[in-house]
Amino acid sequence: MECFRCDQPAVQECARCGALYCDDHGDTLCERCMDPFNALPSSRVYRGSLLALLIATVFAVWLLVRPGGSDAGTPPAGLVGVLPSTTLTPTPAVATIAPTTAPTQAPTQAPPPAATPTPPPATPAPTQAPAPRTYQVVSGDTLSIIANRFRGDLDQNTYLQRLYQANNLGPTSVITVGQTINLP
Repeated sequence: MECFRCDQPAVQECARCGALYCDDHGDTLCERCMDPFNALPSSRVYRGSLLALLIATVFAVWLLVRPGGSDAGTPPAGLVGVLPSTTLTPTPAVATIAPTTAPTQAPTQAPPPAATPTPPPATPAPTQAPAPRTYQVVSGDTLSIIANRFRGDLDQNTYLQRLYQANNLGPTSVITVGQTINLP
């Protein structure tokens, strides 16, 4: 048995490719397997990589086409504090007042102050119940998102319970796009 590279007797067999080699043409592996241009992964690694890619592709497609539940628009409970909020809050418009210049006038004498009449006592206006507020459901809304948007300083769970009562709904109720919700 001779070395694959020369006519010297082989002393070892390459663990990777099985070629016989002498001490001059290899150490742990043969010279051919030690060459960086020939350093390809083994067939097991290659097949395993293809299998992992196939599994990941099937999982990604499943995530894209899976049917959504009642909480399809909300992130998982573990990510609620981590993900940024997608609710939009209206910003109040700020009116700017441009400085005006008044024409200069000669000083005049001010008339003496006159007695100001006292206003009549205010009559209380009849109290009316405030008009109920409503909201029309848009795509991506859930009752939790609506409660978070309109709750103000109130605790979200408390406002959500009031929202359920105002609309005769429960925690498992489904709302549809275009549905009008009464806001408490």
